[in-house]
Amino acid sequence: MDYRIEKKGPIQLVAHKERFQGGDVGKQEIHALWNKFWKDGTIEILSRYIRPGNAIGDALVGICFDNPEQGDFDYAIGVAYGGGELKDTLSFEEIPTNTWAIFPCVGRMPEAFQSLWKRIYTEFFPTSEYQPSGGICLEVYPSANITAPDYTCEFWISVAKK
Repeated sequence: MDYRIEKKGPIQLVAHKERFQGGDVGKQEIHALWNKFWKDGTIEILSRYIRPGNAIGDALVGICFDNPEQGDFDYAIGVAYGGGELKDTLSFEEIPTNTWAIFPCVGRMPEAFQSLWKRIYTEFFPTSEYQPSGGICLEVYPSANITAPDYTCEFWISVAKK
């Protein structure tokens, strides 16, 4: 698998955070949340907070704070925080310094993302010297063109050596 290991952080984000049910139901609700935020202007509002020169650039980020396979979980959609007063529905989130396994993801979303997620847990973790650590995963989306067949983004998982 194509991946790299990097230590990064802390990462300061402004985000809209919600609690979801574990399993497939929650994952479907996340997809609907992204669609809603594109339509209602939340993504545009978040983009105004971007600070250049940070670990994730000017990308949109999906932040999973817990493992959805292990029960209910917190998930947020955000951007790197550049300062300023936060709107009522937004929160400041600081992701601590972590060692990240960073996987490039290429293809139409969400299919490419779902396929990569499965491969990470069935191929990478069983055979690598790393295991998930801290429960934090970041989906780093550098552009909004997620329906392109060659769309490229990254999936970051906090890891530690076994």
